[in-house]
Amino acid sequence: MKYMVAMCDILGFSEFVQNNPLEGIVKASFEWLRKALYHCMYKNGFPNESVTLNQLLAHGRLGLAWFSDTILIYTLEDTDECINALASTLGWLLFETMLVPQVRLRCGVSYGEAYMDERNAMYVGKALIEAYQLQECQEWSGGALTPAAVQRIPREGQTGKFVYNWFLIPYKVPLTDGTNLETLAIDWTAGLHHPWNFQFAWSTANEEPTAKDWENHPDVCRKWQNTKAFHNSICRYCRSA
Repeated sequence: MKYMVAMCDILGFSEFVQNNPLEGIVKASFEWLRKALYHCMYKNGFPNESVTLNQLLAHGRLGLAWFSDTILIYTLEDTDECINALASTLGWLLFETMLVPQVRLRCGVSYGEAYMDERNAMYVGKALIEAYQLQECQEWSGGALTPAAVQRIPREGQTGKFVYNWFLIPYKVPLTDGTNLETLAIDWTAGLHHPWNFQFAWSTANEEPTAKDWENHPDVCRKWQNTKAFHNSICRYCRSA
């Protein structure tokens, strides 16, 4: 069977774990991320109580597996409705996590044959490898589609027009080798927000990375810079304001 799959990685996770108490990571960051994931999948209100894995797996159109800093989300059926559910979930999820640095995500999305056995936790296929590889080589926090995934998206979902609620937009995605991939990107900027409430600053102390930041963490600075450039160039809310 063919699936649309998304491999999502939590950026900076290793350093975050090394520098923070484990209990705080699990109870604060991961519990919040699980609630956010539930909200983005079901779109029926942010939960107040803890969310279980069984609640996430009861979606009906999307399947999910989670190990450490990697989240796999996939379609249960090869239908436009399931694929739209995946795209919109990623759009919501990237938007909700964008201003929470400790759980900021980067996603690769691909499409193709795969073996997905939720009961035995077996997930194998070329689509998963392609999604992971694309996730790994992007130089930003965001999400992008492989050529196979783009071909499977219905025509209305490829236009970049939000009226179709696909949360996708044509974009030249920055890669770690210095090149760009012309593809469909996840349009997380479609999440409703006001410019004065969306302060995408480098830190609480500095609007932009300092010279020392560039010296010590050039890769992180580039990812932040590219992410901000994406928002500034396509966000309909902030541009209209």
